[in-house]
Amino acid sequence: MTRQTIWTVVALLGAAIILPTGLTAQDNCELRGEMVLTERAGESLTLEAGAGKLIITGRSGIDYIRVDATLCASDQERLDALNVSLEGGTLDTDYPRNGSSGWFGRNRYARIDLVVQVPAGTNLRVDDSSGSVEITGVGDVELRDGSGSMQLRGVASVVVEDGSGSLRIDDVTGDVTVEDGSGSLRIRGVGGDVVISDGSGSIEVGAVGGTVRVHGGGAGSVTVRDVGGDLVVTDTRRSRIRFSDIRGVLDLPPEKRKGRGR
Repeated sequence: MTRQTIWTVVALLGAAIILPTGLTAQDNCELRGEMVLTERAGESLTLEAGAGKLIITGRSGIDYIRVDATLCASDQERLDALNVSLEGGTLDTDYPRNGSSGWFGRNRYARIDLVVQVPAGTNLRVDDSSGSVEITGVGDVELRDGSGSMQLRGVASVVVEDGSGSLRIDDVTGDVTVEDGSGSLRIRGVGGDVVISDGSGSIEVGAVGGTVRVHGGGAGSVTVRDVGGDLVVTDTRRSRIRFSDIRGVLDLPPEKRKGRGR
């Protein structure tokens, strides 16, 4: 395959068709490839992604998983090393081996951008190394992310382990548990409890039906509003803790209180 060609791979329920198309250098991609994969959906999807954007959307009225993948690389060798597979409710991505041969550097790169559609309410287990993540309209979400911004909205419950980057979570019917390294954190509209272990960065939490707990030894302000249960903050290094409309018990470091309980 030359620099003037690109492939589109369409795999429908296990069948594969290869369709060549013209290459277009877009979004800082020297070489691009496109893949579409589909599979009948089960109750859950496990996804392992490397570098690149990730968008997962739950849709009503479908009974399949559809993956639109854009492969991007600085040269043909790296593009050929990229691959995406979907089988048995597991979505895997393959990347060039980052060894001593200089696969990555200032002008050498490889990434896979994924747009995934699943039936509404599908449970997710996601392991993502880097790049932005958007998840909407699914069931329970377990997410481990290395770096990059994340947005989750309209899901059943959330368990997140995040290295760095901003994190926004909205409209969760159940509980939210976040272990965050660094970056701003905003959580709004949670039916259950919120538990946060944070390294650094501002925290903003609002409209929570259950209890809010903030642990860790991080730096940055904490703002909590409209909580049906208790507010517990054990992190004494925070520069400021503001709160309002807390209808349960307050348990805060006394010197950090900047608000009113009820």
